[in-house]
Amino acid sequence: MTTPLSFKSGQFYGDVHQGARGSIFDIRRMKATRSEDEVATHRHDDAHFVLVLSGVYISSARHAPPRAPAPTLVFNPAGTTHRDRFLDGKGSFMTVSLDPALLMGAEELHAAQEAAIVLRESAGTAAAFGIAREIGRGGDVALLEAGAWEMLASLHSTPQKARPSLPAWAHQAYEAVMDLATDTHLRIADVAAALGVHPVHLARVFRQAWGCSPGDLLRWRRVEQASGLMRRPDLSMADVALSVGFADQSHMNRAFRARYGMTPSNYRRQMFQTSKTMPDLHD
Repeated sequence: MTTPLSFKSGQFYGDVHQGARGSIFDIRRMKATRSEDEVATHRHDDAHFVLVLSGVYISSARHAPPRAPAPTLVFNPAGTTHRDRFLDGKGSFMTVSLDPALLMGAEELHAAQEAAIVLRESAGTAAAFGIAREIGRGGDVALLEAGAWEMLASLHSTPQKARPSLPAWAHQAYEAVMDLATDTHLRIADVAAALGVHPVHLARVFRQAWGCSPGDLLRWRRVEQASGLMRRPDLSMADVALSVGFADQSHMNRAFRARYGMTPSNYRRQMFQTSKTMPDLHD
């Protein structure tokens, strides 16, 4: 029998896009880089959450559908051995690795440590999504830690009080915004019409499920894609803005200031400085 690979804390299949560390957590925003065939059975030394941000995730965790759509939140206890992977090797995700001592002091979390599980309570997914958005702003440690505690709290839920499943169109709306964000003509009302729901109902379900509005997700997605393209020095700021769906460079500048508190030029400069000092933790 082949011995599975052993991944240490903070180590996953993928390239690190952003990261932050605190007293109780190690957070990574990552992009899948391996094809399905290249992902081998592996073991994780630490307990961690995985939030699927884009792509389709194949997981052996309890409650996982055959092909989990984004956004899906998975909790893997320490010692989890699996071959979880992205369909066709394409997707982005966030990981939150935890200090083992966190799970020792809360008796109600003991059962949650027995097996990997997909968390179906919207509170946990909303907290995780909040962390994903906050880390892009520079990562206020207090807010990131608060989100980590909320995610842990979501591990303990009473089965009879479980919330009803989200309608199928809610995930379709999420995917539409994520996939079509680069279209400058995209309108949330058009997404709602295509799915046969009222924009107000769409906004309400979005907020309840993921703690943000469709417009918040659209802006976040465009800024996220822009920040990725800024790794390419051959692209001007104007080229980046048009490539990700902003009407023009000034529109992108405003979005960046709102999200990061700095201009795209300063963000690009800081990103290159950070990349020189951040350790390479991916497999």
